[in-house]
Amino acid sequence: MTDPTSRILSLLGLLESRDCRTGAQLAERLGVTPRTLRRDVDKLRNLGYVVQAEAGPGGGYILGRGEVLPPLLLDDEQAFVVTAALLRVANSGNGEEAEAAMSALSTLDGLLPTTVRQRLTAVHTAASFSSSSDALDIGVLLPCAEAIRRQVRLEFSYRDRKGMLTERRVEPHRLVSRGRNWLLLAFDLHRKDWRTFRADRITAPKIGTWHFHERADVSEALQRLAEPVPVTAWEHQVIVHIHATCDEVVAAAPRLNQYVRPLDAATTLFATGADDPHAAAHWLSAIPFDFTVIGDEAVIAATHELGERLSKAATMISRS
Repeated sequence: MTDPTSRILSLLGLLESRDCRTGAQLAERLGVTPRTLRRDVDKLRNLGYVVQAEAGPGGGYILGRGEVLPPLLLDDEQAFVVTAALLRVANSGNGEEAEAAMSALSTLDGLLPTTVRQRLTAVHTAASFSSSSDALDIGVLLPCAEAIRRQVRLEFSYRDRKGMLTERRVEPHRLVSRGRNWLLLAFDLHRKDWRTFRADRITAPKIGTWHFHERADVSEALQRLAEPVPVTAWEHQVIVHIHATCDEVVAAAPRLNQYVRPLDAATTLFATGADDPHAAAHWLSAIPFDFTVIGDEAVIAATHELGERLSKAATMISRS
């Protein structure tokens, strides 16, 4: 291997296995002399890598841990596994962890070979990465994350909760994980104000080339985003009495924190909204305490229907 750049990358790949390799082994694998190997090791050190060496017959080279994270080399299989794992975390809806995973995905996406990208698309299409009924649409989220990372404008079609379709041109600033949804915080250039867009209502995102600088009031927009959405903003109100203390509910289900308040010493009021009462019934069933649905009528009916279905399924299993 005569090309110096390719040789150093190959050397880094061998060292990243974390196995201690002798100089003779490395030189043989790379097809170089021990002197050339030592020069290549010095070049890696100059790039910020910590390469530890021990002389003698039993010694060798091993990649140590430095103060900063150097670039990583991944083969196709490793890139596939890492990206699939990040997809799983991003789809968990677990606040900051999900957002960090999405940021990492946007960085990796531009580097993935076509074959790896095709495998990921096929796997993601065939199976969900989460038990959640809301699928992670990487075809929407990754372009949004890429536009945020590059600080360029984004265009897309958006269907609001009433079904109205509009074309949007925005300066995207943040992707935020909220419960089962991903929200895009962006400055709407037509409306000249901050807007929040649910990712599952975005279609055909197109990354532009017009750069922008982060707006000074983005922190204020993020604070407003953290406030609970008014119940009246949804088509259906979801009002539930949870038969546990507020502290118990928050400890068991932290994502409910902003939607609950004590009703009495043993009961917690949970108030939010939903556009689909049947979807609401499904995620209400995940509450780890007994509860009573107070409203609205559509949510009560959907919960009753789900209960009958589950009861029927349990009866069929017990008879089989």
